[in-house]
Amino acid sequence: MTVLALLLAVLLVAVNALFVAVEFALLASRDSRLEADADDGRRGAARAVAARRDLRRQLSGAQLGITASSVALGILAEPAIGRLLAPVLEALGVPEGVATTTGWIVALAVAAVVQMLLGELVPKNVAIADPERTLRALIAVHAGFVLVLGPAIWLLDRISVGLVRLTGNTPVDRIDHETGEAELAVMFDASWQAGLLEPFEHELLAGALDLGSRPAAVVMIPRSEVVTVNRRMTLAEVERVIVESGHSRLPVAAVGADDLLGVLLAKDLLRLPVEAQKEPVPLEVIRAMLVVSPDLPLEEVLVRMRGTRNHLAVVRDATGRTLGVLTMEDVLEEMVGEIEDESDAPRA
Repeated sequence: MTVLALLLAVLLVAVNALFVAVEFALLASRDSRLEADADDGRRGAARAVAARRDLRRQLSGAQLGITASSVALGILAEPAIGRLLAPVLEALGVPEGVATTTGWIVALAVAAVVQMLLGELVPKNVAIADPERTLRALIAVHAGFVLVLGPAIWLLDRISVGLVRLTGNTPVDRIDHETGEAELAVMFDASWQAGLLEPFEHELLAGALDLGSRPAAVVMIPRSEVVTVNRRMTLAEVERVIVESGHSRLPVAAVGADDLLGVLLAKDLLRLPVEAQKEPVPLEVIRAMLVVSPDLPLEEVLVRMRGTRNHLAVVRDATGRTLGVLTMEDVLEEMVGEIEDESDAPRA
């Protein structure tokens, strides 16, 4: 009888470990990974996804399993271990009454340690280390348990929901792992320090994350430093400015004014006839410029540049005054660092 009780106790520790592992795997798993596993046809992934969408009831089932197995373990293991230890203590000369009491105390300590280590800590850490894999492996057994004891689990869940609402909180059926910019920055730094990201990859990700918090005014070229051509320049003069500056795009300024009318692209000038070299640049080749405010985040600037297929933007304040210009290269350099080529000219 004692041997059978001990075997059942071992089984109960394993059952407790299963439910503990399922509980922590349910909480730690990410839906995106489970859904990807389900798309790949991995065994148990579809059930795991369904369980995550029914989180509250699944956790109630896991808690019921943990509680039931722990109570049963206490009923079976402690008396069995106590009965095994009592004769040993009596053989050592311990009085019978004292031996019985001592045996029960030692049995309680042994059962508690075994339960804590093998039934709680080990499965918990295994589940946290690889939650998706753990959940896929155990969800079938857990789902069967929840199905069989569905009414009891439903009742416990309803009671817990009512008690939670009494505290002023709203029960949830699932946990969404939303990661903000601060958390992503910490993740990028940790991955870089752990050697999982190359320095360039870390700089690229961190820079992309920073685009949303940096306004256009921070990286724009001030109006006084912008290389421009004016409306009255001949084609030959404009081409000379392009060659000297090394820029393939040049803003066109109004004569005697600080405002910018548009932008000239070097490739558009190549399409003009040779005899036009001494004529002012025709209006039809002056393209409209994207206009942005100085406080517009670089992330939005990049989106607008891509949407309009415009690599050059003019920065204007609320009164319409031109503050400077911003190129797509300026924005990208905030992500990847300085971009240099053979045509780059030092800025004054």
